[in-house]
Amino acid sequence: MTSGIKILLIEDNPLDAEIIQRLLRKEADGNEFHLVMNKETFVRALDEYKPDVIVSDNSLPQFDASEALRITRGRSLYIPFILVTGTVSEEFAAGIIKAGADDYILKDRLIRLPTAIDAALKKRKTEIERARVEEELKKS
Repeated sequence: MTSGIKILLIEDNPLDAEIIQRLLRKEADGNEFHLVMNKETFVRALDEYKPDVIVSDNSLPQFDASEALRITRGRSLYIPFILVTGTVSEEFAAGIIKAGADDYILKDRLIRLPTAIDAALKKRKTEIERARVEEELKKS
C-alpha cells in the first residue's frame, strides 16, 4: 500500500477504527489518520484536513456513508471513497458504487482494504492525468 497518505476515517466504533488503523499502518508506514464520528466534523475535515482517501463505516448515529458520499461529490471533490461495513445488501452495495463510491469492503474481509485504497488512488491519478492531457489538447 502507498505510504504517506491522509486517510479520513468515518467510524463511530473506536475498536473498529483502531483495527482499521492498525491494518493500514502494518501495510505502509507514514499514513496519517483523522477520525470523525459525525456530519459536522466530517464536513470540517473535508475543508481543513484535505484527505487523500475517505474510508467510511456505513451507519453512524444520524449520519451514514451515503450522505458522506453525497456531500463529497456535491462539493465536486473526487476523493476516493471506500465503504467499510459489517453487513450490506447487494442492492445497497450496487447503489453506493453507482453513486460514486470506489469500493466497499466487508469488515470480515478487511485484508482487502489496502489493495482497494491503492486501486482507488491509482484510478484517481489516472483520471487527473487524462483530464490534464485533454485540457492540453484543447489548447493546441
